[in-house]
Amino acid sequence: MLKINRENKTLDRLKEPSLANAQILERSDLQEYIYNSQKDFFAEIGENLFILGKEIPTSSIVQDRIDLLGIDSEGAAVIVELKRGSNKLQMLQAISYAGMIARWGIDDFRGLVTEESWGQLTDFLNVDFEEINRRQRILLIAEGYDYALLSGAEWLSEQYGVDIRCLSISLASEQTTGSEYLACTGVFPPPALADHSVARQSSRRNASPVRWKDWNEALSQIGNEALKAFAKRELENGREEYLRKRGLHFRLDGKRRWGLYCKIKHAYVWQRGRFSADTNFWRERLSEPESVKPVKKGRALAFYLWTETDFSAFKEAVSEGLKHEIWSETFSDEVEQENGDLID
Repeated sequence: MLKINRENKTLDRLKEPSLANAQILERSDLQEYIYNSQKDFFAEIGENLFILGKEIPTSSIVQDRIDLLGIDSEGAAVIVELKRGSNKLQMLQAISYAGMIARWGIDDFRGLVTEESWGQLTDFLNVDFEEINRRQRILLIAEGYDYALLSGAEWLSEQYGVDIRCLSISLASEQTTGSEYLACTGVFPPPALADHSVARQSSRRNASPVRWKDWNEALSQIGNEALKAFAKRELENGREEYLRKRGLHFRLDGKRRWGLYCKIKHAYVWQRGRFSADTNFWRERLSEPESVKPVKKGRALAFYLWTETDFSAFKEAVSEGLKHEIWSETFSDEVEQENGDLID
């Protein structure tokens, strides 16, 4: 790494010691640096991650722990494995973690964070939180990689679509000031192919193509005229939307609280979080009160909207009627009553 000397119009080479020579430890130093500066570090390497925690156990029957576990904005679980120096077993370790994480349910992830952090995560996501952990990604960070590991990463990526990134970190220090700098560069996929790789992995993530080219086509297939009119008005007014699932998102105090999904004959609504007596609140206002049911162990609510009156009542409630309610992300007094017909 070179330092620019503007006064002399020269470049001065900085010292580049290994992490070991600089007495920077893998877990107590490097991991802490990244965890405590996660927003800046991951932005530096082109990743947008929400870090759930560090030293995360993957199973009750193994002692190994994930260095850092994150979620990207598309809901994929991201296993981050750090190594000082190089270690050809780094990728095997990360793959085993990904395999164990793939078995996790939404409650396993929720148990890693506070109620406040879970709310921040759901706002961070570009997809509904039910999409969490549909995929797993691997992010390897080390000082070096041997040929065998990189060949294996390429094979897994090309042949089986495993989403792996290998990044090389290096340390530089300035003798005069004692300042230290950490640089991180992409090794695999090669930088020249990185954009192509991102596009390829994105297409794999969305293996099922979007069924509609735009919202006009999506709404043309809906048989419920009240729903169609409501959706068109909301879209014209700039409503936050998710075309892949014909979804509209509604926020309260900046937090995404309701997802409305357009079906052929009705709208299916998912309410994130609960407020006191919310089941009765909705049942008193909707044409099919029996459709209002707690889901996800009582932490969420689901119901149908059918008529123009239903849509008017829903819009009034989410716009004005519920502003002063006290919300909770955990409800223990309701039993989970998931109805398979409600879930898309």
